Amino acid sequence: MTNYLAGHTRFMDQDELDQAVREHLERNWKSTNRTDRAVFELIHSQSGASLVAHLTQREMEEELKVSNSTVRRAIRKLIELGMIRRVPFIDPDTQGPGANIYVILPVVL
Repeated sequence: MTNYLAGHTRFMDQDELDQAVREHLERNWKSTNRTDRAVFELIHSQSGASLVAHLTQREMEEELKVSNSTVRRAIRKLIELGMIRRVPFIDPDTQGPGANIYVILPVVL
């Protein structure tokens, strides 16, 4: 079921992903606000065995109890900071847009 997520991550295992998350948060603490960090941490927490998250913006809104524009703004900032990459996903059943795939990126030195 999650084979469509395979190949998106840049990490070998959960430990590498967790280390990158810690480094991103430390390096970007002053450049992010509480909501940006909450979105990032939600993406991290939803990254399962494939080490990437498959979420809709609505799921993020509901989980964090914030507006759609707030989620979109946070995602845009996380992308600009090089913390995540968003991969659009087309639902094979409906041939329409589905939940995006969010990939946490390695820290660039």
